[in-house]
Amino acid sequence: MPRLDGSTHINLTVTDLERSTEWYARVFGFVVVNDVAPPDYDFRFRTLVHPQSFASVVLGQPAGAGPDVFDEHRVGLHHLGYHVPERADLDEWAAHLDGIGVEHSGITVSNHEAGAQVWLRDPDNIWIEFYWVNRSFFADRLRQRWREARRAGRSDWTSFLAVPPVER
Repeated sequence: MPRLDGSTHINLTVTDLERSTEWYARVFGFVVVNDVAPPDYDFRFRTLVHPQSFASVVLGQPAGAGPDVFDEHRVGLHHLGYHVPERADLDEWAAHLDGIGVEHSGITVSNHEAGAQVWLRDPDNIWIEFYWVNRSFFADRLRQRWREARRAGRSDWTSFLAVPPVER
């Protein structure tokens, strides 16, 4: 399997590049590192990077951006998730968001024991999640899957990846 190192970027189409740039810089501490309008392409793109983690977001505004807003119920993106290393980091995010006047969910706990999160929306209504993963929960689930595969006589990695039955 080819490797990933966890670094990523997301490219979002926004209705107001200035407003979104200000919001992402204020909320995340992102810094603008690139601003480009490629020739023969009716978009202007702005790349913002978090100086500590190198997480990034590219904001793009088409020349004729309309008043449309994001809706996670349409096919495509559901939400953006940003991982925090410790559960206590969610407390810091909630306090930060409160301090800058950004509405959010407060800290919620996943009903399936997978972790905890804080939810908010950007100026275009894009749903954003700061989440902490309960690594013990996922490590236990991975061990269960591996044991099930071994009991069934499957020892190759691809059989381990098969989708399990849905829990209800």
